[in-house]
Amino acid sequence: MLKTLDVPTSNISKLKQSPSKIFEEAEKAKSGVYIFNRDTPSGVVMSVVDYEKMVKTIDNLQEQLFQAEIAERLKQPGKIYTDEEVRGTKAAKNEVIIDDNDGWE
Repeated sequence: MLKTLDVPTSNISKLKQSPSKIFEEAEKAKSGVYIFNRDTPSGVVMSVVDYEKMVKTIDNLQEQLFQAEIAERLKQPGKIYTDEEVRGTKAAKNEVIIDDNDGWE
């Protein structure tokens, strides 16, 4: 998470006067620029590259967390059923049956 002291800051007046300058500053710093309104942070300006990088990092971390949760659940005691045990001979034949009237729509 961005901390106020670790990143450049600006104010709303400067943002209104020259938004491109604030975006350039954010890109140059490789971080967001905190925008203040009367000594209170009101937003953060980031370059598109840094924003996309942040979103990709968050997505990757969420996927890692999901995989870790799956691995932890698999460690729990209990029987794990095979596809064939659940679906029977249809699984053995690799049959995929889609029932349009199964009530899930």
